[in-house]
Amino acid sequence: MFSLVIPTYNRAPILERTLAHLFSLDGISQCEVIVVDDGSTDGTAAVLKRAAVSAPCVFSFITLVNGGPARARNAGVRAARFDRILFIDDDVFPRPGTLQQHARVLDDGYTGSQGLLLWHPEIRVTPLIQYIDSRGSQFAFDQVKNPRQISFAHIYTGNFAVLRSAILEAGGFDESFFEKRLAFSAFEDTVFGFQLQNIGARLALNVHAVADHLHNMSEESYLRRESGVGYNIGRLQQKYPAIALALGLEKKGRLFAASQYQLLRALNSSLLVRLIPGYAIRMRLRHREAFFQGFLQFKQVLQFSGEAA
Repeated sequence: MFSLVIPTYNRAPILERTLAHLFSLDGISQCEVIVVDDGSTDGTAAVLKRAAVSAPCVFSFITLVNGGPARARNAGVRAARFDRILFIDDDVFPRPGTLQQHARVLDDGYTGSQGLLLWHPEIRVTPLIQYIDSRGSQFAFDQVKNPRQISFAHIYTGNFAVLRSAILEAGGFDESFFEKRLAFSAFEDTVFGFQLQNIGARLALNVHAVADHLHNMSEESYLRRESGVGYNIGRLQQKYPAIALALGLEKKGRLFAASQYQLLRALNSSLLVRLIPGYAIRMRLRHREAFFQGFLQFKQVLQFSGEAA
């Protein structure tokens, strides 16, 4: 049914669990699984060799020099044998029937079937997780108004089935949104969704194709991620102003960014912040500081390179 494309980087234990789970799914024998190792330096190579022996389907892997998930997905698409691609992240566990549900939507004439991504049952619902959900920082499926015609802003390739021919027509994933120095990537899914929308792709939210996302999040990792988001919002404004405008991000961070960052940094490092009632408010202040830090880093890189904003 599908060529499953899975990018991975230095996550051998969870990758091994994910592959074992995928190999148990009904219908997997009719698929091929392609893992793209994005330059891992842990035990990923050994995991892939073991998977090649145990796989109940056609299984292959590609090893690249580290270049980010967009490059890895593009490599997987080029290697795919089938015209139906299912992008799955290395920490995502599709529930039984997900393959068939994605196939059903594509059979109905849709170009892309966006599956739901929910927190894995092993993820403890902490105040941080509640905050992330309230902001739509991970996935914002609750903002979808018409499941039969979703916006490019709701494309998440952790669980997304799409026609290979459409991927190629849209130009694949923009690999420039990976910042190697930060080891972070953002908005490549959004840009890809925008490109699909521009070629007239029909995109649906498939509430029956459900997968569980096993990604533990600490405050430190979340704030580091939001700094990367700030960095890549700067890149989005520069490279894709139409997308930034459509998302309401065309002016985000541009007014008094340096002064806001300094103020937030001073506030968050003071004892006064501990007196503010409510976890969400305190996290919001730290979140904003992290965003401005990343946004200003991009502006500094832009100035250093001599490019125009």
